[in-house]
Amino acid sequence: MGNLEEIVLHGGENIESAVNRLLEAKKQGKHAYCVFNDTYLYSDNVTMDSAYIEICGCTKEEYDKKVEEEILRCREKAALRQKEAIQNIPEKIERGRNLIYPFRFVEWARLVTDDAIALYHGCVTESVLEIMQAIEDNKPMNEIVHIFEEQGHSGMSASLTRKYVLTYSKNGYPFYEETHFGNWTLDECERVLDIMYENEKNKTDEVVVTDVSESRQKVISRVKRLNKLEEKSIR
Repeated sequence: MGNLEEIVLHGGENIESAVNRLLEAKKQGKHAYCVFNDTYLYSDNVTMDSAYIEICGCTKEEYDKKVEEEILRCREKAALRQKEAIQNIPEKIERGRNLIYPFRFVEWARLVTDDAIALYHGCVTESVLEIMQAIEDNKPMNEIVHIFEEQGHSGMSASLTRKYVLTYSKNGYPFYEETHFGNWTLDECERVLDIMYENEKNKTDEVVVTDVSESRQKVISRVKRLNKLEEKSIR
C-alpha cells in the first residue's frame, strides 16, 4: 500500500461530497482519507451508505427521507404560525393603540400586518408590545431589559424590536439606549434624532414631551462629541 494521503475538506462540504472525493482518489489509484465531523473515512473501503451509517447512523436514503420530513414539519409549523399571526392582527393593532403616538396609528397597523406575514410571523411586534406595555407601566429599566433578553431574539429581530420601540413607544429612547450594542455612529444618532423630532412635534402630552425632549438633548450631546472626535481624526 502506498502512502496514505489526506484529503482536506473545505467549509460547506457535506458527506456526499467527501465520499465522492475519496472515490475519485481511489479511481486514480490513491490511498486517501478525510475527516468529517471527527469521523475518519478511507478511500479503500468507503461507500456512500457506509459513510452515512458511520456518521449519521442510517443510510443515505434514510437520511434524505428524514431531512425531507423535517423540512415538511418546519413548513407546516411556519404556516401555522403565520395563520395564527394573521388571525391576531386586529387584536394586536388595538393593543398598541394606547401605547403608541396617536399620529402613528395607521403606520402601526401597517407594521403589525406586514410583520404577520414576514419572516418572524408576528413575533417582532409581539415583542414590541410587551416592552411598550412595560414602559407604560413604569417598570424599572433593568426589568424591561430583562424582558427583552428573555424574548429569544436573533440579531435581526433584536434590532427591529429596538427600532420599533424607539419609534412607537411614548418614551422608547431610554430602552433603546440601555440595549445599545457596539459603538454609536453619527448616522445612527441622526436617524434617532429624526424619529424623536417627529414624535416630539406630534405629541401634546406635556409629561411625554418633557421626557422625549430630555432624551433628545442626550442624543444631541452625543452627536456633538462624535463630531469633535471626527474633526480630530481628520486633522
